[in-house]
Amino acid sequence: MDEINLKAIIENLLLVSDKPLVVDKLQEFFDRKYKKETLRAVLNEIKQDYDNRNIQIQEVAGGCQLATRHEYAEWIRKFHKLDRSARLSKQALDTLSIIAYKQPITRLEIENIRGVDSGGVVKTLLEKNLIRIMGRREVAGRPILYGTSRKFLEYFGLKSISEMPSLEEFKEQDLELVGDLPPTPSQTDIPFEKEDLSKNHNDSNQKN
Repeated sequence: MDEINLKAIIENLLLVSDKPLVVDKLQEFFDRKYKKETLRAVLNEIKQDYDNRNIQIQEVAGGCQLATRHEYAEWIRKFHKLDRSARLSKQALDTLSIIAYKQPITRLEIENIRGVDSGGVVKTLLEKNLIRIMGRREVAGRPILYGTSRKFLEYFGLKSISEMPSLEEFKEQDLELVGDLPPTPSQTDIPFEKEDLSKNHNDSNQKN
């Protein structure tokens, strides 16, 4: 197989793959016929080919993925009429951001920050594969430790966790994800939005 065919094959794989193509997986796919450096060079060449196109090759979660460009996001949303159920709730975003910045973290530690029970939200994030179980903390009861997953990186278009903006940057940009934060917040100081438990209680009584 010559280099031109290899490039064409990888480009087509980028088109049909629903996950980022990782060099290690590509090497297995080609039965280790090609060195990682060769495959990486081909991916970089394809990426450069797309620099002036209306779609792009994006580096995400340790791999490369064919992706749309941000300037066309509104048109894509309009075309697909995205299902609101696929979006994360404010509670889920709060919990996910806590896990992302404090991982590995236990459910009790999450609840100490949020001030409310977070079992349901954690379960939802696990079901969506945005977080993963990283082990257990070596203390009494050995509680489960949670951290972000590769799917988390794909979801937010990050190469790695190190690309996440700092909490100070969140404050400067006034992002809604974590709200206004003090310059050097401690774990219990982060003002994540709390759920209105009284409202949930009243809603439950009305249903009954």
